[in-house]
Amino acid sequence: MFTRFRAAVGIALAQLRRDRTRTALAVTGVVLAVLAATLLGGVGFGVVETGQQKFDQSGRDLWMTGGPLQISPGSVGGFQPGVTDAHTLSDDLSAREDVRTAVPLSFQTVYVGANESSLSTMVAVGTPGVGGSSVRLTAGDGFTTGGRAHYAGGSYDGPMTREVILDPQTAARLGVGVNDTVHLGATVVGAREHAWRVVGISPTFRQFLGTGAATVPLSELQSMTGTAREDRAAMLTIDVVERSDPSAVEADLQQTYPNYDVRTNQEQLQAVLEQKALVIASGLTLTVLAVIAGVALTVNLLLLLVYQQRRTLAAVRAIGVSGTTLVAITAVQGLAIGIMGGAIGVALTVPLGRGLSELAAMLVGFDGLVQTPPLVLAAGGALAVVVGALSAAVAGYRVAGVDALEEL
Repeated sequence: MFTRFRAAVGIALAQLRRDRTRTALAVTGVVLAVLAATLLGGVGFGVVETGQQKFDQSGRDLWMTGGPLQISPGSVGGFQPGVTDAHTLSDDLSAREDVRTAVPLSFQTVYVGANESSLSTMVAVGTPGVGGSSVRLTAGDGFTTGGRAHYAGGSYDGPMTREVILDPQTAARLGVGVNDTVHLGATVVGAREHAWRVVGISPTFRQFLGTGAATVPLSELQSMTGTAREDRAAMLTIDVVERSDPSAVEADLQQTYPNYDVRTNQEQLQAVLEQKALVIASGLTLTVLAVIAGVALTVNLLLLLVYQQRRTLAAVRAIGVSGTTLVAITAVQGLAIGIMGGAIGVALTVPLGRGLSELAAMLVGFDGLVQTPPLVLAAGGALAVVVGALSAAVAGYRVAGVDALEEL
């Protein structure tokens, strides 16, 4: 038995060495099939992992929203936040014994530039204050009046401080630092008329949003974009006290504020993914199609390889080699090609995945959108080896059933 198996291995390897061009093409096809499956699988894995990391890095326990952030075409700022009476709601939540902080956030589009003649659009984040887990400063002292001077207890008639915190990349692009000024406004005219003093540098919202962010006092952003009348914000991030259970606080808050959605980090991530259901479904479809295409390509290549060897295999059958040994010969060929193609494909997945991740970071601002953990690599290698061996064995079984004399 062992002698027969060794002979089958020897014949199979000799066949592969005899026509190296054909073997190389078959291996290349398997490599492409593996890469198609592993890289698309890495995209799906990376998107979910990156989303989870961003929420975990936020340092917040709960998220309160008033529904999806609605785009408002033609309006100043471009968005219609869903939370109303944000400052009052923040104060009420912060007064609870089980809540440490509740910070309202608003997101709007504004014009920013180093001078009035070079303006570009970017995201402005409105927050009533900085410090702690709200906004992590790497330079500067942040808002000098705590971010509530203009709010003035809800009258919105206090002085506009016109203070802004920039992310490091935006500050470098504009060539400004702490105590320098930039032009900022919800309209081009407003940006040209008003200079804002840079009071801090912070990577917090760039890390979370994946794009440049200008952080300004919430009330001032509301006044600029016409959302002050209802004191609107996009969401509130809530940090519970250490002894409290976030899930229990979430349930209590949801009952107390039924008009809002209160979620934990995991639930908020799921809600975001559900809003992108079409995109996710497209990605899953592409991944499934990539696997199917990879399997089909591998099977076709190995079937073609065995078919091209049919006369040689028929000659081997004619001299008395059993059909079982013939199947073993083709299976060994498929296994060898699968191992070589799988190994090369898995080896190339890591650098190609890293390159695609860097390209994605340049395009959308998020790092790690393509990740290739051991599970993805193992699945790609298994695809090549198992499918390679099985498809070649099936092809060999069909050849073994052909009349050898008729073929010759």
